[in-house]
Amino acid sequence: MTWIVGASTLFGYGCVISDVQVSDDTSGLRMDVLQKAYPVGKYIVAGFAGDVFPGFALLESLSNFLNSPSPDDDECWDPQWVAENWPDEACRVYRQIMEEYRPDGTDILMLGLNAAGNSEQRVMGGAIGHLSVFRSPDFLPESKQGGRKAMSIGCGEKVEKYTTTLEELMLDPDLTYMQAEVFNPGGYAKRIAETLAWLVQKNPEDGISKQFQLFIVRMGEIKYWNPPGIHTLAQSWDELIPMLKEYMNLQSLVANRKTIKKN
Repeated sequence: MTWIVGASTLFGYGCVISDVQVSDDTSGLRMDVLQKAYPVGKYIVAGFAGDVFPGFALLESLSNFLNSPSPDDDECWDPQWVAENWPDEACRVYRQIMEEYRPDGTDILMLGLNAAGNSEQRVMGGAIGHLSVFRSPDFLPESKQGGRKAMSIGCGEKVEKYTTTLEELMLDPDLTYMQAEVFNPGGYAKRIAETLAWLVQKNPEDGISKQFQLFIVRMGEIKYWNPPGIHTLAQSWDELIPMLKEYMNLQSLVANRKTIKKN
């Protein structure tokens, strides 16, 4: 199971926070070894929840869509345009997978940035976050834009305590959490990630890791942090299989649903 969160701040950047667990439905074994979110284009990060093999294939499709060709040095992608135009390609890739496998479902979360426009839209940092979620098999986009917005995918989005806390973190009426940004760029995003990790530790749900990876997306850069004590995460299907084959039944490998086997 999975919980991947995308959040857009008032400080001109957005963040993606992703757990790192992969699950074996047959044995119930869980391992914190899987990276589920990646930079896929210029100032765009995306992650997947659900079946692992289709998840990697869909992120590769999105990356190819955004980098064939890549934007000029002084340009970046309009995430709303991406959200409206990538789903046809996502459907094509997913249909190909369904011809050989029987995926049980994969969702994609995407975070990008728009340059701030007029004074009414302008925020600190000069950019506005844009979030989209695409759900198989149709991948029709659900989108939010602007500061103090969040979206999530995976089983964590169905846990009321998790979603209520996330909403409180984004609204933050007393600026309790946003104060972490003072003299500390990115501090608010790190506080969100730390709070969600603490929340899951105190209120565990089966299949959701207590370890979270953090990506911060700004105009001009993407930075990421691995969970403390975890230095190696599988970044492809081929990297994942050797890490798991001694412990898991590959016919039930998900993040967390049904397995997709690849010989």
